[in-house]
Amino acid sequence: MELKDRIAAVRKAAGLTQEQLGELLGVTRQAVSKWESGQTTPDAATIAALCEKLHVSADYVLLGKEPGEGQTAAYEPPDTCPCCGRKVSGSICLECGYQLPNHPPRGPQYAVVAARPGFVQSTELSAQLVKYCGFTQEDANNAIAHYVNNQSRILLRRGLVDSAAQYIAAHLDQDFFCPQIVVDCGESEEALLYKPKAFETPSPVKSQEGIGFWGVVGAVIVALLILSFF
Repeated sequence: MELKDRIAAVRKAAGLTQEQLGELLGVTRQAVSKWESGQTTPDAATIAALCEKLHVSADYVLLGKEPGEGQTAAYEPPDTCPCCGRKVSGSICLECGYQLPNHPPRGPQYAVVAARPGFVQSTELSAQLVKYCGFTQEDANNAIAHYVNNQSRILLRRGLVDSAAQYIAAHLDQDFFCPQIVVDCGESEEALLYKPKAFETPSPVKSQEGIGFWGVVGAVIVALLILSFF
């Protein structure tokens, strides 16, 4: 792959059009088009900005070298969870259950946005924001109140690797939060809220909790009704 091909590849991986990348870098769509067709080459400052905005390695864009290529040092996982942001030791976050990756982050970063508030509310919703997104209880309550009262989108978490974004989205209440994953190129929070989806939200994870008190009561009543016929 040549430089022009790698520029196109990282742009597409970030889910951006030529016009959107141009806006991000302060150039025209025509300039991006010329880079990707090989008619012109961006200068060093522009390439540096591209790498910073799209969170890609300059070695890859300029030389085609994959991250970590030629390095022998073992990768050390972060000491904070990529999902909830809490301190973690070992390979699994004890707070939210996210399994830390065993390789350095690759590709663009992502954000999770709550897109459409549902009508059914419960205390479990704020607990989800605390557990999976690292909110304090107060911030979670305030975020949900703003979400419902203003019927507007809210940013739940940003600066995520793809697996962390998918993990969070899959564990949130789909009907209430309607979580969407978007590419995070360092824009303002307001700009992130209305970006197009980077990819489809993964299937929700079913709760592993028990059936609860009323579920037990219901099961007992059904059992008694069945026994009454014998």
